[in-house]
Amino acid sequence: MTGIRRDDSTAGAEHPGPSVATAPDPDDGVAAGHGPGGTHTASPGSGPGSGPGSGSGSGSGSGRRKWSRPVRRALAVVLVGGAAYGMWRALDGSGPVVGDLFTREGAVPWLVGSAVVNLAGLALSMASWRSTLAGVGSPLRWGPTAEIFGATVLGKYLPGPFWSALAGVHLGRRNGVPAQRMVTAYVLNSVVVLLTAAVVGVLAAPRAMGDGAWWLLPVALALVALLWRPGAVSRAARAAAKLLRRPEPELRVGDGDLRRAIVWEVLSWVVGGAHLWMISVVLGASGAAALGLCVGGFALAAAAGAAALVVPGGAGVREVVLMVVLTADLPWAQAGAAALASRLCCTATEILGAGTAVLAGRSVTARRGASRLGAAGEAPHGA
Repeated sequence: MTGIRRDDSTAGAEHPGPSVATAPDPDDGVAAGHGPGGTHTASPGSGPGSGPGSGSGSGSGSGRRKWSRPVRRALAVVLVGGAAYGMWRALDGSGPVVGDLFTREGAVPWLVGSAVVNLAGLALSMASWRSTLAGVGSPLRWGPTAEIFGATVLGKYLPGPFWSALAGVHLGRRNGVPAQRMVTAYVLNSVVVLLTAAVVGVLAAPRAMGDGAWWLLPVALALVALLWRPGAVSRAARAAAKLLRRPEPELRVGDGDLRRAIVWEVLSWVVGGAHLWMISVVLGASGAAALGLCVGGFALAAAAGAAALVVPGGAGVREVVLMVVLTADLPWAQAGAAALASRLCCTATEILGAGTAVLAGRSVTARRGASRLGAAGEAPHGA
């Protein structure tokens, strides 16, 4: 719930997952290799000059090391700056709304709960992205997964459609994931996020559209079709790549991994969308009757924001969609307050959750690397 999920923030201020965007050229600095099923794909460290005895490979590796650290530092500064910008945009002008929410009787438990469920939705979206990456042939441990996913979430707060993809490709390469494969997973995950958002969005139809919602029934059946034939996601990903003028994904994708990615993403939308319901209840929504409206409306708004490629985190786009949907249960003023509070909740929890994921992932990866070095150093003594 990239990346596309989560507020939308999708599934991030749009959705926590990576946002739909044109990815950077995956072939830069990556040699050719072979992926699952014999598919020709990029892989690090392969090709001529990569061996230890190659002078050109050694020079190239030395050159990379010289600029690799400055690039990582610059990328970190850009991501942190984007997160700060996203928080400023979320807070700008919303102080009175937030103050009014917290002064309402019994509001604090509901508002704290909204932050907790949105963090849970973000974690579920990360699990979906991890399953997608495993499906294209690059399963990762949770440590590297958290680091890469967190960086892509922070990247979507920056203006421009490529920051999330750039962060993912750079960190993926550091963790042994070829750039081309990372871009393939990026496109696939974006398709999963948008398709599942459209399906979950149907939950809002009965309240928002009344008797006119019956024609959306085929959309509700789409999820069953996706689970039965997940290969449809691959076809949609090829169409998306063509639309974005990127090379069509050629790697084979495991149906089991795609099914898991779809299930995780649906759960991400449902759990994460509950944060909007909890905020709306504080503002006077009609209890359990408004749950489907809020969950479905959040998914639709997040997808709309994720599709707005030039707007950081879908700012403004999702709020308009949310306000229109929520007026089925709340007065216009309260619907606007709920949309603003949702933006603030999603931005704060995404920045907190993604930042924590990046730091925790790097810590786990560093400890594992130190353990391997220690084991390698002790091996000769035990021989």
